[in-house]
Amino acid sequence: MKSLSLRETAYETILEWIVSGRLPEGSVTSEIALTGVLDMSRTPVRAALQQLETEGYVRIAPKHGVHIVPSSAWRVGDLLETWIALIQFVYGLHHRSRKAEFAEAASFLLRTLEEDTPGTPDAINRLEGDIWRQWVALGQNREMIRLHDMTAAKLRWHRNDRRWRAPHRTETEPCLRNLLRAVISSPEDSGPDFFAYLHILKKTWH
Repeated sequence: MKSLSLRETAYETILEWIVSGRLPEGSVTSEIALTGVLDMSRTPVRAALQQLETEGYVRIAPKHGVHIVPSSAWRVGDLLETWIALIQFVYGLHHRSRKAEFAEAASFLLRTLEEDTPGTPDAINRLEGDIWRQWVALGQNREMIRLHDMTAAKLRWHRNDRRWRAPHRTETEPCLRNLLRAVISSPEDSGPDFFAYLHILKKTWH
């Protein structure tokens, strides 16, 4: 159990460094360097790197180090389709039984958007991503939550605030507001607003 706990700690830490940019895309590190920074033995770090390689975050090249795979190497369109399908599935499955919880999350984001100074594009983008994560978590399915987190991390969601900057914000914000209002007032009829938002999401992503 101790070894598994160390592996999970190493995995979560290295993944956070990749997503945050502390380990920049295209850079090279090594198992030895990571064991030193993490203050761990090589066994859990190696296991964590193998998992990260399986998931596409790194490429381990014997004698040449650990390469941080650029996000451009992933098929962003496929990742978006996966993320969209997951959000739609969870919402469709639970929006009636968990209506109050969905509405509460939607209300929080809508209030933020309707403030006079709702914050920087980066802050809104992060809040938007956090709200979708909350929605997936309402399904209480660990595999779905894991899939969401992995897909959002590969998309670099929290670093992709382009949609909340001019000129894209003029399309993104009204679509998201309409969706949030529909979720709050009439979730059964929110389908068209959902599709409109997802269309803008794909259109404005880079």
